[in-house]
Amino acid sequence: MPEETATELRATAVVLDTCLRQLAFGLGPRPIPAAGTAGELSTGAAAYRLLLEVASGLRSAVPGETNVFGQFRRAWDQAAGALPAEDCARLQPVVQAVQADTRALRARHLQGVAGGSYGSLVRELLALRRDARVLFVGTGDLARSMLPLFRAWDVGVWNHRSPNPLARAPLTGVCRWFASDEADTAAAWATDLVFTTPGDAAHDSAWRNRLLQHAPRGLVHLGRRRTDSLAWSPITASFDLDHVFALAGEREQQRRRQLAAAARGCAALVEERVAGPRLRACSG
Repeated sequence: MPEETATELRATAVVLDTCLRQLAFGLGPRPIPAAGTAGELSTGAAAYRLLLEVASGLRSAVPGETNVFGQFRRAWDQAAGALPAEDCARLQPVVQAVQADTRALRARHLQGVAGGSYGSLVRELLALRRDARVLFVGTGDLARSMLPLFRAWDVGVWNHRSPNPLARAPLTGVCRWFASDEADTAAAWATDLVFTTPGDAAHDSAWRNRLLQHAPRGLVHLGRRRTDSLAWSPITASFDLDHVFALAGEREQQRRRQLAAAARGCAALVEERVAGPRLRACSG
């Protein structure tokens, strides 16, 4: 979806941005259908199913991952502060239904598929030792969703945007906070690193130069792809987002039946919701 289109839609709809797609949904005399980057347009039951599949992670590159559900909630929080009160009141039952059905799908069908979440995949790639000290570079939503899976190790965080990382809401399980001017100290402290920041040549090159001096055991960069030119391999056992996707693919056979059951459960929930009076507005 072009950015100018997304900006225009934010005046009348909820716009959800993920790493794979932009999606907008709304209600009205001519309802704004759910829209994906591939030009997928849906109304009524098909629109609700698209929302539920995206929010529950069924359409994610790592099926069943949970980060997208947080993105869905935040998209609604942002829209609720920007849309007219009447539009929010009409959309709220739809959003509440998607949230409730996402939780139901996860509880009934997607337990254990969390093994395909970014956090668990990164943890497996790093093969952390018992004495590992894991540094998260970035303190955004992705890092926050992963931190609970690293409670067995000492965890530190570094954020380049804030000189005082404690200015943000506290992060569960973090034992070391490094201010923006303490990158060298953070690099020396860490045995393993997880980058949750977007790929940036200047930022990543600076970190690469720091790590050359300290030789950490492992590194995963979730903002870079295998085709990116910067090479981390001379430093350590390094992995990027494509390695994460490849590991998720290896697990796909094990999860296939579970995800198929989740898809059937999703269809059943959609049928129930569309039959209910509160959500008939979705059909416009």
